[in-house]
Amino acid sequence: MKYTQVKDGLLNSDHPIFKILSSNDAPIWWHNIKSDNSLYIEIRKENYLNVYYLGGCVARIKYNTHHKQFEILTHPKYLERLDTSNPKWYKKKFKNGKTIYEAIYQDSVEWLSSLGKLKKLKDNVVKIYSGGNEGEETYEKYIQGKLVINYRNKYLDSEFAYRMFDGKRNTIRIDLVKIENGKFVFEELKRIKDGRLRTKDGEPEILTQMGHYEGFIMQNQEALTQYYRTLYKAKRKLGLPVPSIKDIDSVYVDPKPTLLIFDNYKSHGTERVSRISDIEKVLKKAKIIYNIVSEI
Repeated sequence: MKYTQVKDGLLNSDHPIFKILSSNDAPIWWHNIKSDNSLYIEIRKENYLNVYYLGGCVARIKYNTHHKQFEILTHPKYLERLDTSNPKWYKKKFKNGKTIYEAIYQDSVEWLSSLGKLKKLKDNVVKIYSGGNEGEETYEKYIQGKLVINYRNKYLDSEFAYRMFDGKRNTIRIDLVKIENGKFVFEELKRIKDGRLRTKDGEPEILTQMGHYEGFIMQNQEALTQYYRTLYKAKRKLGLPVPSIKDIDSVYVDPKPTLLIFDNYKSHGTERVSRISDIEKVLKKAKIIYNIVSEI
């Protein structure tokens, strides 16, 4: 099976966005974001940034090289613009016989430039998207966000996404990328309750998912290695937290992805213990590298 080939030059650590934001003339909204330890900033393909709070995207930051200006956009719901009938905030569409309202992302410089409004924006992200720390009902995105914040010395990137096959809509979307033992390691996150970890009939979906990840990574190992070396250098230029590495050009992509399972069961009765045992048996048989944790 042939996967999409990752293109060269997806990132340029010398792009103006990195030069401006690393200079003394960086705007106030950037200082507010960078100084907030509860936020984390990810560099995306084509040289733009996403700012996250507990797994939810607070803002997307682009720099238009033609007009020489920033474009800072946020989902209208997070800015308390909830009226879907307002054509400035939502675009009305018809899909499969149903009416849907597609969000028109809004300028959020004012919100990011005020510490009070930034706090409100973060609260809205949790309420509307990523959910809270509610025991067994804790959202996966919340867990992901906490992992990135708590282990900045390990995780380099989150939400890596790329088209899986040419001409098809399938997307590779891996939750976390860490640096471990001199390698870039792709890590998929699942909650213990996720139905894709076990099935009564046939193979559980997780095996297909991890198989696609491994195939994609193996085919694109060199391109992904160059991409993450560049991403590391760009983050370091911006003064963002990165794992401590003496020589980033010696780090390469591990073709084998790993699986991280978060066990957030409050109690472990016979049925739950059996479920975990069944999951582990399947993963071991398929030679999936995995780890089960109960604390972030």
